[in-house]
Amino acid sequence: MNVLHRDEFLSFARIFSAEVPIDPTKTREALFDEWIAALRPSCCGRHQRTRLVLDYDASKVKSLSCENSDNWYRRHMSPECHVPDRETREKLYAFEAVYRCPACHVEYALCPPEFRETSFDTFNTSTPERTAALAKAREFAAQVNARGCGFALFVGMPGTGKTRLACNAVRALNNNDVLYVRQSQLTRALRATYGRKDVILHRAQRQDQGDLVLDEESPTPVAIVQKVRFLILDEIGCVSLADDERLLLDELLKYRYEHRKPTILVSNLPLTGTTEQPGLKEYLGDALVDRIREATGNGKFIVQFTGISYRLAVGGNYLDGPP
Repeated sequence: MNVLHRDEFLSFARIFSAEVPIDPTKTREALFDEWIAALRPSCCGRHQRTRLVLDYDASKVKSLSCENSDNWYRRHMSPECHVPDRETREKLYAFEAVYRCPACHVEYALCPPEFRETSFDTFNTSTPERTAALAKAREFAAQVNARGCGFALFVGMPGTGKTRLACNAVRALNNNDVLYVRQSQLTRALRATYGRKDVILHRAQRQDQGDLVLDEESPTPVAIVQKVRFLILDEIGCVSLADDERLLLDELLKYRYEHRKPTILVSNLPLTGTTEQPGLKEYLGDALVDRIREATGNGKFIVQFTGISYRLAVGGNYLDGPP
């Protein structure tokens, strides 16, 4: 099974349809806004603690971007919709509301299950350091939405909130093309492709064999993580790398740097270390660390997490089962 495979179903919006009586004293737009305002979002069927969020702009496009008759025609094309007769349709507006589930968005990105129904709003800010880290994570998500580029580097001891905030940032992004992966997962995926060394970095070219046309090879792990719009690469430095794997990691981060693809890097290593206890600088090398520092705005989005592991405070509840 491909550990980088994302379930496309999770990226789909939920569509709610309604027929609103036409009122000649009100515009179509006014009736649409009244209908939208009266809706009460339900919770996601997959994530019971997460309410669906209205996508007003998408709802407006679906409901008002074309003639009402065209909306009814589109309903005709959907076999699961009950469409009234023509005389009745002429007295009704066909409106649609588009809802999205933030938790499905995070699950689609392959973030760990424990963070799918958490958010910036529920992050523990019991210390000034945690409050500052939250502010930086929020600011970085806003930076990506506004500019579409930038790196963030979250470093610090385990259990201090690095992965949690990286995954919470996914909920705040406008773009749905997001992927979370641990370095160990990526390493295993790369090792599984060693029989395809000729296509590790690139897809195979199409080729003809007589009347048979062979399609492209499936994308390689590096191709996937290179080209995804927003990447979270977690646990950097948790495993030792062979020379070819180190080269591939170097190529991956250089590609995302050069193409200005927004990225969050997470590591338990300190920024600098010693020969006995290497830090990120020793693990990744001076040149790559220098690029990362530039992509974080010369350190603006390098966040050092401090304090004791938050898991020590909540560990007693683990045996109670899922919250």
